Amino acid sequence: MTGKEFLWQYIMIDRQIRSVKLQLDSMVEVAKFNALSDYFQHDIDALSDKLKCLIARSAIIKENILDAIQKIDNNECREILVKRYLDQKSVAQISREMFMTRQGVYYHLGVGEKAISSLI
Repeated sequence: MTGKEFLWQYIMIDRQIRSVKLQLDSMVEVAKFNALSDYFQHDIDALSDKLKCLIARSAIIKENILDAIQKIDNNECREILVKRYLDQKSVAQISREMFMTRQGVYYHLGVGEKAISSLI
């Protein structure tokens, strides 16, 4: 697994959580207005359990990623990696916040991802 793949785990889990949350919300809405609400209850419970598992897994992955990022020596790399992969900000947002060019952000992301690759 590369450093970038390791860091992307949190983003992918977050997307899965959002997807399951949308499914769960729509199922609850359908169950409210449907005479078959008992029929949907099993599916709602299954989605709720899946959501709980994903959230727990997300917390573990976030902790692992943060631990790996904290081992990097370069402060700017650490800050940019946290903003990009944990706060899920775009490169444009990061460059505005840190008063840095996009190329500079991409450079630090690359350096940080290589450092993460060597740590995992």
